[in-house]
Amino acid sequence: MILPKAFILCLLFLSWSLNLLSQATLSLSDSSLPHFREVWTGDHSDVQFYYVEGEQLEGEVVITADAPFRISLDCHTGFSGVLSLEPGEDGVLESSRIFVRLFAEEVGEFERLITHQYGGDESAVLEVSGSGILTSVPDTYYDGISGSGSELKSQLHHLIKNHQVQTYASLWQHFTVTDATFDGHVWDIYSDTPCEEPPYIYVFGDDQDTGTGGTEEGDVYNREHSMPRSWFGGAVNPMNTDLYHIYPVDKFVNAQRANFPFGMVDNPFWTSLNGGKLGANVAGGYTGTAFEPIDEYKGDLARTFFYMITRYEDQISSWTYSEYGNAMFDHNSHPGYEPWVIQMLMEWHASDPVSQKERVRNQRVYEIQGNRNPFVDHPEWVEKIWGDTTVHLTERYPEPFLEVFPNPVRDLFSIESQTTIRIVHLYSARGNLLLRREPGTRHTQICLSDFPPGLYLLHVESKDRAQTKKLIRQ
Repeated sequence: MILPKAFILCLLFLSWSLNLLSQATLSLSDSSLPHFREVWTGDHSDVQFYYVEGEQLEGEVVITADAPFRISLDCHTGFSGVLSLEPGEDGVLESSRIFVRLFAEEVGEFERLITHQYGGDESAVLEVSGSGILTSVPDTYYDGISGSGSELKSQLHHLIKNHQVQTYASLWQHFTVTDATFDGHVWDIYSDTPCEEPPYIYVFGDDQDTGTGGTEEGDVYNREHSMPRSWFGGAVNPMNTDLYHIYPVDKFVNAQRANFPFGMVDNPFWTSLNGGKLGANVAGGYTGTAFEPIDEYKGDLARTFFYMITRYEDQISSWTYSEYGNAMFDHNSHPGYEPWVIQMLMEWHASDPVSQKERVRNQRVYEIQGNRNPFVDHPEWVEKIWGDTTVHLTERYPEPFLEVFPNPVRDLFSIESQTTIRIVHLYSARGNLLLRREPGTRHTQICLSDFPPGLYLLHVESKDRAQTKKLIRQ
């Protein structure tokens, strides 16, 4: 039987249509990622990510990243040049988040592709670019810096003091270069979630605080003094406009944090959308309200606080501390903070190492102010300065100004001082505050009958001196 020509054409069209309908498709959320900017050689960039999904796939999707870029399905680990995605039995590949980092092994500009192979010879590509630099630290900036403890801290103080003071209004414009994300939005450490979509995104200028709003998260951003102004006497320069401790953040979260110290919070009574917590501090030494930022920015803030106590070591004794400032500072040029604070900040510093964001920010602020945060350039100096603050405190006053006896002690011990004793703190060996006294005399006695045997740290302050001694209860 001879089929009509029109019927044959209809069958061919139907066959072509069915083939078209069964064709595999793969889509990417972006055709390119923002420039990965300057990455120190031997290090890697902060993470960016995109999404991939597909339909009617008959086999796995193989993703290949051109070096020096690497990809992973995990935000923190497992980065390599190749990974594969397996679609479901129906051929559908659900939306998958692909994390990308630039691992700079050499200096140069890089323009590369991330290729997604599927359906035989079919592929989809994502463009990526970035740069590798040797370092952003000027060659001779730290010449002559050496030593440890208070000596090293004072050397750094003399190096970074006398920076170029900015106006408070100029901070808005400075933020556009110091705190911009890869795609040019506000990098808000109180709302950012590095491994996923943030709860909201701010546009420089458009979402800037103008004096109204900020009654809920995601409304406007303002200028956050990570070391609150009330701790150093208000709108007093150069602290008031020092960019190293001022960040653009959500206005509502900033108001919740208020003037409270940073700390560790187990049972928050308020939590921000990115996980910042407000509640009772459990880090030790202070049991009042504290704000705990998310893990990804704890190291940033620790190095900020180490910068502040170094940059202003010649001024901190004259600052008019608020109640919450008193909870963190020890009123001395060295070590500068109470033992519980130093312990917490050092833990934050170690657990959240220096990131690309910090290095870029350090360089941008340096170009504006003319000084650097040494603890971003040389994170090892944190341990050299504060690694044994008990030893450093006693080194500051080689001639002891007080006597503690008996030591070891059973129950009652005495403190005899050459000057009036302002405050006495007793800490556990782990740095937890156990007791506070304000004698106001040169002699005082303290009973330890309620404390178990063991090692304690006794911190005694007068008007212009401080000393820490080891105390053993038998």
